[in-house]
Parts: sequence; structure tokens; C-alpha cells
Amino acid sequence: MNSIPEYVAFISNRESMYRFLGHLYKAEVDRALLDHMAGMRFPAECEDEELAAGYRMIEEYLRQPGANPLADLAADGKKIFLGMGISRAEAAIPFESVYTSPVARAHMQSIFKAKGLENSSAQNLPEDHISVELEFMAYLCTEMQECLAVGNLPGVSASTAEQKEFLVRHLLNWVPSFCADVQKCAGTQFYKALAKITIGFLRMEKAIIEDLIEKEDVKSL
Repeated sequence: MNSIPEYVAFISNRESMYRFLGHLYKAEVDRALLDHMAGMRFPAECEDEELAAGYRMIEEYLRQPGANPLADLAADGKKIFLGMGISRAEAAIPFESVYTSPVARAHMQSIFKAKGLENSSAQNLPEDHISVELEFMAYLCTEMQECLAVGNLPGVSASTAEQKEFLVRHLLNWVPSFCADVQKCAGTQFYKALAKITIGFLRMEKAIIEDLIEKEDVKSL
């Protein structure tokens, strides 16, 4: 990347992906979302093999979603994330505190408070819910774009470091185990693919952010 517009577009794409994944973990899949995804074009090639496999799986599912996909996905989502119909111990409960420590939510609340934010999710989800954490990364990407817009390059560098810290200390500290559980108990290819896409994307994000820090790309803009 050798220009600010190119850098902004790159960060904007990252932000969109975080928001997209966050939405999929927060909202029940409806017809509008399913139709929207059916019209999406997923990357043909990815550096991360699991991410590439997830894209191919979701494309295959969207081509043949079955006779009643909305009911199937609703039932599967309730089983996976709420443990309905199975032992709760076998479910993939989407909270960091379940996979790490009971204080994980308090840590997230502290992060929100330091940023002057409130968890204003319409569904009032706890701060350590996977969708809230993904949306927080999207927020950090927005902050980064705002710094770029005014030429605040030190702010961009600080934001990059902040994103890496949050990604490593929070998302990558528990989401790999969560996604493994999703793949174990999911009955639909949709949610199996979503788990692969999520962990593949986060792993690729870590490599991208570390590369940005190492090369100090922003200083050459």
C-alpha cells in the first residue's frame, strides 16, 4: 500500500468483515440475509487454508440450502449457541467468560469504559459475547480510518498496536476453542462454514497486523 486512499479502503474492508461476522453471531438468519449472502462473491483464493475452505463450504451451502433453510438454521443456532436439545456442556456458548475466566466480561467493560463507550447492542448482549467483541474490532478499524482522514499517522500506528493487543488478548484467546465446538455440534454446513471462516479470518488478521507493525507501512504514506 502506497497511498492513503488505498490504506483506507483496506481498513474499510477489514471493518466490514468484522461487522458481517458479528451480525451472523448476533442475529437469527432471515430471508433477507440469506438472499444477500447468496448474491455475495467470496474470495477465490486466501492465504489461510481454513478460511478458503470455509468460503467454499458456505458457497456450496448457499447453492443448495435445502427445502426449509430458515427453520433449519434457527433450530441449529439454538442448539449450538443455547444448548437447546443437547447438553449445555456440549454447546458452543458464545461468551469469552465461558472459555477463559469469569472476569472476562469485567475486562471488556473496562475496555469499553476507557473508550467512553457503552454496550448499546439492541439485544443488550453481554460485553464478552463474540458479536460484541467482533464489533469492537470493527470500531477500532473505524477509529483508524478517522486518524487517516486527518493525517494523524501516530494515531494510526497506535490503533494498529491496540488492534493487535485486543485480537491476541481477547478474540484469539478463546474463539479458536469456541469455533472448534461450533464445528463439533453444528448440524448445518452453514454454521460449520461460519466457524471455519471466523477462525481463518482472525488468524489471517493477526498475520496482517503483525506485518503492518513490522514494516511500519503507515510511515511511508
